[in-house]
Amino acid sequence: MKKIIFLLPLLMTACASVSPQQYTGNNGKTGYTLTCSEFNTTWEQCQRKAGEQCAGGYELDKRLSYTETFPDSGDGIYRPANNHLAVVCKG
Repeated sequence: MKKIIFLLPLLMTACASVSPQQYTGNNGKTGYTLTCSEFNTTWEQCQRKAGEQCAGGYELDKRLSYTETFPDSGDGIYRPANNHLAVVCKG
């Protein structure tokens, strides 16, 4: 039990981070994909993180952006949705 209590803050920190993954868009420009869990990250925080990656602004890549939901399995464990945001940097 003590191990679980010790690891809980570490797990919560790992879940809270949003790690952008770089990719090259169809137009040859740099883009980023970000996965933001509704458990600990708002849509606005996810967009802010995208803005940090693209100093000149960005455009939403609608082909790769979506919300992933998880059905209730009936076991009492709630799993929040994940927002997948894909952006292509301007300029």
